[in-house]
Amino acid sequence: MSPQTVLISYGSTYGHTERYAQWIAEELQALPQAPQAILSPAAEVTDELLAQADILIVGASYLGGFLTGAPTLRKRKDAMLAVPHRLFYTVSFNGTAVYPRSYLDERVMKSYKADVAGDRPAFHFRGGLKMDEMTKLHRAALTGVKTAYKLKPHQNEYDKQLIEAFDNGGADYMDRAAITPLVEQVKEYLAG
Repeated sequence: MSPQTVLISYGSTYGHTERYAQWIAEELQALPQAPQAILSPAAEVTDELLAQADILIVGASYLGGFLTGAPTLRKRKDAMLAVPHRLFYTVSFNGTAVYPRSYLDERVMKSYKADVAGDRPAFHFRGGLKMDEMTKLHRAALTGVKTAYKLKPHQNEYDKQLIEAFDNGGADYMDRAAITPLVEQVKEYLAG
């Protein structure tokens, strides 16, 4: 019997979402009954690639209210619906440390629509900032956020982290251990 296929699609703006995709693939490849793990940027996912998948993992950077790669994947809706198991993850600077899980779950639903994402597991991870790679538009938006955070009379830990990351040229809050629940969910699907 040939191994099951897990397609890990990711929309990554500054590399954090892609790194989580790589970690997930490595963890899956280390399983005793390792599936075939295929990594693909969202822009390169085809209907044919989706047709090979037994499990689809969709990762996206959460920036400014949007999930990177979602518009491209929505064009593949019918092929995505044909994949028996789908799950999602987002990567943002703060993850669920600041955003309520329900808020990030709603972003997944809004981006991929209920028929694709509804009742599917969603996981949310922390990423980081890479100031030297940031677009001018993103930098300008974050400058406004940083200024607002500096003016807050009572800054929380995450406000301070964003200010420090901006002032220090970046920060990395990624945590490989955070993928464990997602990998466990995939293992359940694989065990079928």
